[in-house]
Amino acid sequence: MAISVPLNPQPVLSLLPPYPIVLVTTGANIITINQVAYFTFSPLRVGIGVAHTRYTYGLLKKTWAFVINVPGADLLEAVRLCGSVSGRDGDKFARAGLTQQHSDLVPAPGIAECGAWIECRVDREIDFEERTWFVGPVVAARRREGHEGGQALMCGREAYTIPGPVVGPR
Repeated sequence: MAISVPLNPQPVLSLLPPYPIVLVTTGANIITINQVAYFTFSPLRVGIGVAHTRYTYGLLKKTWAFVINVPGADLLEAVRLCGSVSGRDGDKFARAGLTQQHSDLVPAPGIAECGAWIECRVDREIDFEERTWFVGPVVAARRREGHEGGQALMCGREAYTIPGPVVGPR
């Protein structure tokens, strides 16, 4: 028997599995993002949801480019920090002890300590009441040797996790 749940966000979101948590760079700023998704396969387009009140929102409107940096569990403290302080107040790279690295095709740095870097150019915005999805094609992607996306840091409603064992083929 199904259980009815109220239509406010928290109980509904608790019904979903954990989702990826990434560090997004644009300009010289870092933001922790849990709203990341792919939109099309050919070309591969990904998007990030950014609240209108965030410092990163204005930077994305200027640069039209971003890098999705995929952190592992070893970067949990940096993920927390970059999600709790504003880039308006100082250099998050320095504060989190992270290293900027040159990107191949976009004017945003990557984060050297991450396991993968996905460079995107924004080609469309999808506006909602509180946030905008910045969506664009992947123009370059690299990974550190040994990095497995299936072992990247995930974000649940109350805790960070890493994925568990494979349970069967697709």
